[in-house]
Amino acid sequence: MHSLSYTRTAVFFIPLFMLVSSCTKNLTDFNDNPKASLSAPSASVFIAGEKSLVDLYTTEFWGSAPFRVVAQVWSENTFAVESNYNFATNNAPGGWWTNIYTNALSNLEQAKSLYPGDVQDTNVLRNDLIVTDILEVYAYSLLVNTYGNIPYSQALNRTIPFPAYDDAKTVEYDLLTRLDTAIAGLNTAYGSLGNADQIYQGNTTQWKKFAATLKLKLALLIADTDPSTAATKAQQAIATGVFQSNADNAVFVYDASAVVNSNPLWQDLINGANLHYYSPSSLFITTLQSWNDPRLPLLFTTDPNSGYSGGIAGGGNSSTELSSFSSQWLAPAYPGDLLDYSETAFLLAEATERGIPTAGTAAVYYDSAISASIQFWGGSYPQVLTYLAEPTVNYGSAAGPWRQKIGYQKWIAFANRNWDSWTEIRRLGYPDINTVSPPVAAVSQFPLRFYYPPAEQTSNTTHWTAAVRALPGGADVVSAKLFWMP
Repeated sequence: MHSLSYTRTAVFFIPLFMLVSSCTKNLTDFNDNPKASLSAPSASVFIAGEKSLVDLYTTEFWGSAPFRVVAQVWSENTFAVESNYNFATNNAPGGWWTNIYTNALSNLEQAKSLYPGDVQDTNVLRNDLIVTDILEVYAYSLLVNTYGNIPYSQALNRTIPFPAYDDAKTVEYDLLTRLDTAIAGLNTAYGSLGNADQIYQGNTTQWKKFAATLKLKLALLIADTDPSTAATKAQQAIATGVFQSNADNAVFVYDASAVVNSNPLWQDLINGANLHYYSPSSLFITTLQSWNDPRLPLLFTTDPNSGYSGGIAGGGNSSTELSSFSSQWLAPAYPGDLLDYSETAFLLAEATERGIPTAGTAAVYYDSAISASIQFWGGSYPQVLTYLAEPTVNYGSAAGPWRQKIGYQKWIAFANRNWDSWTEIRRLGYPDINTVSPPVAAVSQFPLRFYYPPAEQTSNTTHWTAAVRALPGGADVVSAKLFWMP
């Protein structure tokens, strides 16, 4: 069973998750009626935004978040579309964009406008605004590091129907500044949001750690192109205090008592009977097998031959012949995970390798990261010790430079971290999918970004054209590098 304790209070999520419009197809639709007013308790609107963000990050839905498939943690069966980097058929770029802007950011921003009418204590009000802003930073980081230039300064202004795109680097650095402001402004002597916050129940001490950890993450994202700023921001984050154990993990409590409140993987794959469309990937299975990884039975079931097997990327696989996903992974109450200690320790290992001062060594942080991941999935500490002694795993003897050692282990640890499983391959280069497991009918090399939603091309043409012109090569293609890629 999962090693986390489900002692946090799960509240009933009233169906406000699409307060603005669940059928919105692009960002400009969000601005169709700028004079419309919304009347709802601020706490309900906040939880709508928070849950929408976690749901999108957690889901595997091919029309918005096919990142586990792209990263070859999962494989597609029968319909090998996104696994071959074909995003046009189901419009994942449009789904990711729309869900973040319309269902997450718009609700979070609306909640901020409603807090003053609902919250009397000025200290709590300030914390509510800051916590909400931290989640907005997280949401914007998903956008800017998926597409490049994005609507940002004008994005949530309901009086601007066709928002301009801001420069990606400018947005990224502003997100770091917003985290600085949040960290300085949070008053941990007071709470925030209470049970409306299903991640930390309004615990501002935890939100301050979250902000510092996210700052560390975004700092290292730019480390290859701006090592000086990365080092400064990373050291500041470490000094503030980042995650120290799995107890700090930013996990969202799902509720099995109602379908709409349950984990979206369960909703789609079990309740929606879509499990047969997916299997674990062959690359992921064989990697875990070759390294005697104790997470193998915690993540997957055995196949009909009582072994473990996965699907070929981009191939027409049959789910009945392959392993599937463990019952705990697909449980209706299994929590969503936005940020965790395993990632934090990997980031600290990387920082150390980059020459950024930390309190430990890369090897110690690497071991802590792996240990946290194994125990998060329900593995034991003796299993951790045995695994870390494997020559192919031990930091001193594992193959390759630090990027390869950390990259592969982070890929494994991010089995349920969806977008980040794709992003860490883009950032660290491992596993090198183009070399070790190119999809059988890939329409491109491993994608470095999503192209912009087709609806933006038709409805926000002027600003879309300028954003495309700013991309390397001036073409809206998945091979265009983002600014932080060397």
